[in-house]
Amino acid sequence: MPRFSVADHIFELAMGAMCRPVPVPRNFRPFLTTEEGEPQFRVVLDARVEERTDEPLLSFDYELQDGDCTLRIYPDEYRLTIRSSGEAELVCPFAEDGEVVTYYTNLLAEGQRPNSVMFDHALCFAYSFATLPHKTLLIHSSVIVKEGRAVMCLGESGTGKSTHTRLWLENIEGTARLNDDGPVVRVLDDGQVRVYGSPWSGKGAIFINESRPIAGFLRLSQAPENRISRLSRLSSFGALLPSTLPTLQKEERTLDQICSTLSEMITSVPTFALACLPNAEAAELSYTTIFAENR
Repeated sequence: MPRFSVADHIFELAMGAMCRPVPVPRNFRPFLTTEEGEPQFRVVLDARVEERTDEPLLSFDYELQDGDCTLRIYPDEYRLTIRSSGEAELVCPFAEDGEVVTYYTNLLAEGQRPNSVMFDHALCFAYSFATLPHKTLLIHSSVIVKEGRAVMCLGESGTGKSTHTRLWLENIEGTARLNDDGPVVRVLDDGQVRVYGSPWSGKGAIFINESRPIAGFLRLSQAPENRISRLSRLSSFGALLPSTLPTLQKEERTLDQICSTLSEMITSVPTFALACLPNAEAAELSYTTIFAENR
């Protein structure tokens, strides 16, 4: 069975009795690993997921770019139904800390290959769910690397995250992208906060298995002029929370874990608000301000 390492969390992909072997998708290949040891979790593709007839504690719908989902939360597990050129169900049971969790999904019918949207979202959700107790968050952002450190550009869709990173690439020498949509951020045992490339990078398709310490979080908004300010811890928390996985904010125990990890992150890493135009001056302003704080 293939093994992957994303942000140094190892997980396995296994085939159930009803499923043919699945080729490793292109975006996951840089994260293949031969490292041994117990994985963080396993995802078993199986066409025989048992249905539940009891009522969930919570249930809500949300949209994907090329599909939609229904999340049902029970006292003992999450159940995620993904619809995109077909339908899949992912079962994520709660587990005690340190236990290897096995997730089951009917992502594949017998003899079929997975729809890429369903495959990506199922593994993204399983990964987020399993690594959350280990101070690990997927944060919707575009990540620039400069001088060995990373800047994470945050904001709602359409605020110009990818545009701002492109302006860094075009106007600030020695910059590169690490991820363009779904990087992973971890608080390590020594308190360092690092961002990692991941298989989830949106249309940017930047799948790099590397990590960097974070120089700053940068919350973007559009404005008629360029201005930047450093945020207080409370404002920093409000700037980052909307960029974490919203499905894990719906239930108290997972929301508590998100908030605890974010609190540690903003204690170590400064957060800035940039109201800006899509021009070179905005990139220069954010670069000089953030890196001046780190010198």
